[in-house]
Amino acid sequence: MKRSLLLLGLVCLLGLTLIGCNRSGNPRNAVQQLHEAVEKGDRNAIADLMVPNAFEVLFKFYTLDQLQESYNESGGIASMQETIDNDTAVVVVTYRNGDESSYDLVRVDGKWLITLEK
Repeated sequence: MKRSLLLLGLVCLLGLTLIGCNRSGNPRNAVQQLHEAVEKGDRNAIADLMVPNAFEVLFKFYTLDQLQESYNESGGIASMQETIDNDTAVVVVTYRNGDESSYDLVRVDGKWLITLEK
């Protein structure tokens, strides 16, 4: 249960960090970048990938160490599937340990950002 909550937090974090740092132009790459930023412990990169308030909400409930620990326990990303509907998207991530997370994204000025809600 605790690991699921941490993964949910990571999902929220991902949504918040997509602002301004998404060099990919597609939702899956934005989610990948978020995971890379968490793995490296790069708070600034995480913040750049998310909508403005999502980053604050995420770090209100989780520390970077907790997010990194959760990601490490997941074994990394096994696969991702995206569904795009105009300027919103959902990316479902399956981790190597079998857990799954769903990330909601919104396109802002051509960049995909992770958000807490559609």
